[in-house]
Amino acid sequence: MSATGRHNGGKWAWTAVVVGLNLTLWILPSRVSYLIAQNRDVLLGRYSVERVTALLILGPISAVSLFLTWSDPSKKKRRQFAVAAVALSLLAGVAVVDTAARLGRSHGYIVRYDFLSRLPNRVNHGVHEDVPSKAFLYPTNPPAYPDIEYTLTTDARGFRNRTDYDHYDVVAIGDSFVEGSNVSDEQVWPVLLAEKTGRSIYNLGMSAGNCVTYHESLKRIGVGLSPRIVLCMVYEGNDFRDSNYRNRDAPTRRVGRYFRASPIRLAVKAAVTRGLGGRTVDPPDADDADATVDEIREDRARAGADDPVSWLPAPVGPEDSPRYYAFKIKDLLSHFVTAERFEQSAGCVKTLEKLGEIKQLCDDHGSHLTIVYAPSKYRTLTPLLMDRLTDSQLHAFMSLKADDLPEPERLKEVLAGRLDVMESAIKYFCETRSIGFVSLVEPLREAMAQGRQAYFTYDQHWTPIGHEIVAEVLAAYLGGSDAEGPACDEGE
Repeated sequence: MSATGRHNGGKWAWTAVVVGLNLTLWILPSRVSYLIAQNRDVLLGRYSVERVTALLILGPISAVSLFLTWSDPSKKKRRQFAVAAVALSLLAGVAVVDTAARLGRSHGYIVRYDFLSRLPNRVNHGVHEDVPSKAFLYPTNPPAYPDIEYTLTTDARGFRNRTDYDHYDVVAIGDSFVEGSNVSDEQVWPVLLAEKTGRSIYNLGMSAGNCVTYHESLKRIGVGLSPRIVLCMVYEGNDFRDSNYRNRDAPTRRVGRYFRASPIRLAVKAAVTRGLGGRTVDPPDADDADATVDEIREDRARAGADDPVSWLPAPVGPEDSPRYYAFKIKDLLSHFVTAERFEQSAGCVKTLEKLGEIKQLCDDHGSHLTIVYAPSKYRTLTPLLMDRLTDSQLHAFMSLKADDLPEPERLKEVLAGRLDVMESAIKYFCETRSIGFVSLVEPLREAMAQGRQAYFTYDQHWTPIGHEIVAEVLAAYLGGSDAEGPACDEGE
């Protein structure tokens, strides 16, 4: 074979590899059931965002590669220079636009190391729609919680309060479950609790916080308000994560945060998911409750009982008027841990250490500390779903992400035995440290079983109904304004 023939053979071989790789990525779908179970975007009904991103990047690179591969040898260097010049120009342009967009972007939070607050003296208005946050394909989209027009007011300190006193009877610390997410100022439980008890209550909650920021907020602001009682809400969905205690200033984490916050990246991702995403079923008319139940049953039957996610969003409550809830598989699996493994995890150990520091801070300033235990939606729901799910459905769902599961017929029993591991550890800690403890699990679960929608369908947070339930529980715990302290030492 001549040198020219061998050279052309190499070109064809490389072309086959490039074209074959692109075709393979287009032909083979992503694991759609897994993406739905993880509440991730599904694009074009079959691909993950990562797959589409790879294809969008690989396409131009492949075209340039073939352009250079098949170029005339006498023009190859000139073409290589042209490609390099265009690439560098594009990178420089992207960098300039990205930097300008960052400088012009409005920031809603003030971050000072371990202290978080919002911009002070602001009034923000919005509408929360309880719809899937991702472009994915649940088998059905049943009626969710009605839209909420909300107002979020911040005080001079940058926290969600409409009062401004020098001293407060109670200070509440925590994350978005204290501050209130997707609800209006008058609907958050600290406001409702103040109305029910006649006590002045300062909301020191801040979205995206954890026990590190709770302690810092209490130290900087809370103790200066001279509260007799400090309510520290621990949310089991986030507060035990190991990542809460990793070095946020490590170079790799700073680079990662910078990249993820890129306005160009966010705009491109939003455009792609908006343009290529979709849902198989439009939400039925929420006002036609009877028809909705029938429609959903028929749609689920068509979706197939063997599909691992065919039962989501899950119906809970009375048979004739259920409320629907969706959650991620990883959130359910976060409770599928043994007591030993959880108690030895960095997230648990460091969270208990930080709660100990909060207790000491309260003792030093004459405040009574109570831990209010906020359960995740998935843990609250799970016992209510066990009779509705078959052994094989639950096993298929959890198998999308977990390995080495017990046999299907034993899985429910094992899961039930591990659901309370996190709460039990915190409750025991409080008992040994003379810290008040209130669990919200049973009141929320009981209300949901009765058909009260305590959580949003697609969002992890409490609805106004959920906030009302929390306020009722804590009002019974605290007693009226004449009481010196909590009316009891343990929660419901």
